[in-house]
Amino acid sequence: WRRTLDGATPRGAVAAQLDQALREAGPPPNAAAIKLYNASNFFDARAVPEDDEPALIELLRPFARATVECHPRLVGERCLRFAERLAGRLEVALGLETINPIALPLLNKRMRLEDFDRATAELLAAGIGVRAFVLLSPPYVASGEAVEWAVRSVRYAVDRGAQRVSIIPVRAGNGALDALEQSGQFVPPTLEQLESAFDQCVEATGAVVTADLWDAERLVTCAACGPRRLERLARMNLAGRREPRVACGACDGR
Repeated sequence: WRRTLDGATPRGAVAAQLDQALREAGPPPNAAAIKLYNASNFFDARAVPEDDEPALIELLRPFARATVECHPRLVGERCLRFAERLAGRLEVALGLETINPIALPLLNKRMRLEDFDRATAELLAAGIGVRAFVLLSPPYVASGEAVEWAVRSVRYAVDRGAQRVSIIPVRAGNGALDALEQSGQFVPPTLEQLESAFDQCVEATGAVVTADLWDAERLVTCAACGPRRLERLARMNLAGRREPRVACGACDGR
């Protein structure tokens, strides 16, 4: 919802932005991967005009893998054609969010689990990689059940073939979430909840599961242990293995 447009993306804008970013970054190393997250859906013609694809394909030529994000219901022929023309492998990031049967319809995502299942199956059949996003403590999920539903959602994504799953602690601040928090329908996640969910999923068989630590400092409530707990999660992201929890006499790890 930040840095987004009110209307359709102008033709050439996405390719121009990518070209500028790659020039500033310099030549990529061998077998490099790139993520193109556009705060929208890559295969939505209003977000990424199809006319931009030839230029994007050329700019992505040096990369072994390119990751884009897309709503499951927009995975279709355009996505498959893009993957065929790409020099490297395409990976599509899908927002599963949660499999909670009450919360998912209320998130206004206009998606059913069947949509995620179809998109995942279609991508895998075409040799396209699948990444999934799972929310920790989304609206309409009771705080006491947040970890359970995050873990169940991660396992659901892995069972459907997702090779990478990211656990994202929901961030307030967009107005709508703030209103839901005031009404008691949204409870922000805690650092302890993120630790608990990640501990149960980090060694999942057949997938790489990570904790999204962007802006995770907001979850820290104890200066004595908070930074060390975030460092532990960062190491687990890199190693894919669980580490012992950080002990703290000041807060008892809460």
